[in-house]
Order: sequence, then C-alpha cells, then structure tokens
Amino acid sequence: MNAERFAGWTGDAPWRLVWLPGAAMTAADVAAQGWAAEAAAAGWPVDMVAIDLQAQRYDGADAIDELVIDWLRPAREAGRRVWLGGLSLGGWQAVLCARRHPGLLDGLCLLAPYPGDRLAWNAIQRAGGLDAWGGPEAGESDPAFEVWDWWRHVPQRPAVWMGHGRQDRFAEGMDRMAARLPPARVLRIDGGHDWACWRPLWSAFLAQRAWDTAEGGAR
Repeated sequence: MNAERFAGWTGDAPWRLVWLPGAAMTAADVAAQGWAAEAAAAGWPVDMVAIDLQAQRYDGADAIDELVIDWLRPAREAGRRVWLGGLSLGGWQAVLCARRHPGLLDGLCLLAPYPGDRLAWNAIQRAGGLDAWGGPEAGESDPAFEVWDWWRHVPQRPAVWMGHGRQDRFAEGMDRMAARLPPARVLRIDGGHDWACWRPLWSAFLAQRAWDTAEGGAR
C-alpha cells in the first residue's frame, strides 16, 4: 500500500485527511496538486496523505480493511479527527469504507464519486427505487450494493461534502447520491470528470470551511 505524504506533513496534526485516487490515477498525482498549502492557507491544521490501495480487485474493495488498520484507526486512536477523501473511484471506495466501519470517520470529502456500474442500480430500480429497496440480500457479494445501502440512509456521522461537474459523464448517478444529502453539502459546477473541475471543488470545500461541520457529528 503505497503512501504519498503531502508537503507539510507532520504526522501529528489535529486532523488527518487520507485521499483515495481515482482509476488510472496514482497517489503521487493527488499529492502533487498543492492542496496541503491551500488547506494551511485556509486555516485547517491537517496532515494529508494519498494512498494507492494496491488492491487485487478493480474496485479496491478487498483493500479497505488494510487502509483502516494502517492509516485511519491509528489516527483516530491518537485523538485526531479523521477525514477520508476520494476522487472518482476513490470516492466510491471512501463510501464503502464508511459503510463497513461505522463511527470511524469524522468526514468524507467526495469529489465526483463514481456511482458504480449500472447492474446494481438497475436491480435497485427493479425493486422500486432506493427508498423501496430493502438493502443487500444475505450472501450478496457485490460491494456496489453496500455502497448504495449506505446512500439509502446516510448517517449523521461522518459529515459528508460532495461536489461534481454538471457535465461529468457520471453526473446522473452522482445526482442520485447528492439527493440523499442536505443541499448545503453539495456543490455542482460547470465541468467534467477531470482535474480542471476537481481543483475548484476542493477550493470551494476549503472556502466553506466544510471540515468544521464534523464538530459534534453535524452535517
């Protein structure tokens, strides 16, 4: 599990933000964005690191527990506030982590989170939609159903902030996710599925001081 620490990493900041890259993206790609300097300028005392899960499955579902053991739980046990950030597929993985480890995370920063393939969503639609669907069946092995089950009843904690581009090729699925969140926790801007969109979304997250809403579990 390769880790790329962002500039300014101390290892003991009051907050830790762990980033999960998207498909065809590396941890180094994320760490190179200069986001740590932006966070510091915004007054957020946070250590940031990006992780290559190096999973055997394409969706990374088999590496979630290792991520928790190596990077999330140690920070939590040290008394730090822990946020998990994800871009595209990394956003999907971040939600899966929150679903499998309830109570561990203070917040999720989801930039254009991948909504999964249509097979799981089509099955949910056949059941009458997300509110009518009863959740994964016993023995169901597709993690996509776990992810949608989390979106079905988004918990009060972790705090969730989500942004994506209106012209993103996955926007329809992302809108289904966003509909489960308070409008103030969602930002849509013009843009596609690329860094040109994700950079201003990150800047907006900081400008809104969205991390502060993790206090007391508020969303």
